[in-house]
Amino acid sequence: MKRLGMALVAVAFAALAPLAAQAAAPAELPKITKTEIDKGMKEAPAVLAETGATCTIVNARFIGTMTMAPTGTDPKAKDAKPVPVSGYEVACKEGMGYTLLTMKPTATANDCIASALSPSLACRLPENANPKAGLVPVMTEAGRPCAVNNAKFLGSTPSGTKFYEVACKPGEGYLLQREPGKPAAAFPCISAVGGKLACTLTTDEQSVAYAKTLAAGVKKPCDVKDVHYIGMTSSGLDGYEIACNATNTGFIFTITPAGEVKQQVDCALAASFLGGCKLTDTTKAETAENGIYTDLAKKAGFKCQVNKYRLIGVNPTTNADVVELACADRPDGAVAEFAEDPTKSKVHDCVEVGALGQACKLGSSLAPVYDKLSASLAAKGKGSCKVAGARYIGGAANGAAFYETACSDGGLGWVVKTLGAGYTADMLIPCATATGDLSCKLPTNLKK
Repeated sequence: MKRLGMALVAVAFAALAPLAAQAAAPAELPKITKTEIDKGMKEAPAVLAETGATCTIVNARFIGTMTMAPTGTDPKAKDAKPVPVSGYEVACKEGMGYTLLTMKPTATANDCIASALSPSLACRLPENANPKAGLVPVMTEAGRPCAVNNAKFLGSTPSGTKFYEVACKPGEGYLLQREPGKPAAAFPCISAVGGKLACTLTTDEQSVAYAKTLAAGVKKPCDVKDVHYIGMTSSGLDGYEIACNATNTGFIFTITPAGEVKQQVDCALAASFLGGCKLTDTTKAETAENGIYTDLAKKAGFKCQVNKYRLIGVNPTTNADVVELACADRPDGAVAEFAEDPTKSKVHDCVEVGALGQACKLGSSLAPVYDKLSASLAAKGKGSCKVAGARYIGGAANGAAFYETACSDGGLGWVVKTLGAGYTADMLIPCATATGDLSCKLPTNLKK
């Protein structure tokens, strides 16, 4: 939303000032004549080319001649010298029609939605009878496909960026930005609630109500109390926070423009997710969550009195919540994959969690894991190496796993191959001879 919000502050209506200055159209508009069509088809293509607008003309008409101040001048200034300007309307094969003005120094083009601000220059060709339909492909380009039910022009900047409000189905409205040379961008009306440019075709109440219907797609019991639009993620998902009427409960979810919920995180876990919850006081919720994770860890075979946790994310393969745990009753923490079926949950210590591409960050001690690796080396006759560092290297389809170990005396360490669960060594490879993917990388193992 930042891109749009910053641009809207600078919205200028100067580009359309000449249109608004025209006299109101008569109550009954005269019929378009063949002479106007012929003149338009003959002269409009050259004017259109000067504007740079994209349009394959399928019909055109000559609107008339008027006097206007040149572009960039104040029509009320004493030295303003109005000049004759010809106006044309064109209908385009691409869908969006325009009105053209032979302004100096350069002709201008305003689409039919913008032209509606001036009754005397409003589009009248039959092909332009439904100008809002021209925004349908633009909304698709913006990643917000919708059947446009209503639209209005909001303004433009001197650089040519144009802004519209678009209403789709009830409650679903957007602020649309069209910047020359860039894809169109559209942001939900709820993102502008309370702002200077809040939507009017879609009211704030309708926007909130619509967001609540989106929240219903999250499979969590919640009597919705409030809703907050967080913004758009780098991957094009909309982020929302929902507060529930139950005390200190809520969640954050992300959703595609098509309405598919992608992520859902309880506020108690969302401190590092999209900036965390703002509508819910998570202090009590987080305390309660410690007890929940203590119980889940126990069911997964890991005894831990959880006193701190960190949500890492969701395993896309298993849909399990990945959470780092710190324990009050043991020095070594862990990273757990909590599945909906507790019997399928897994717990990884702070070395083997490298298999998930993760690392522990809550300050848990690695000493208990190093002791296990030291014991596995001793069982293979290498008791002189007291492990002071370790790194997960990788695994194999047969269940084998490889770990690099560093020795406390600074001597070269070993690559330990294990089979199955635990750190029982199946084979040792000296770091001095380990090559390729098994090469040692810990500082004390690098060959001098």
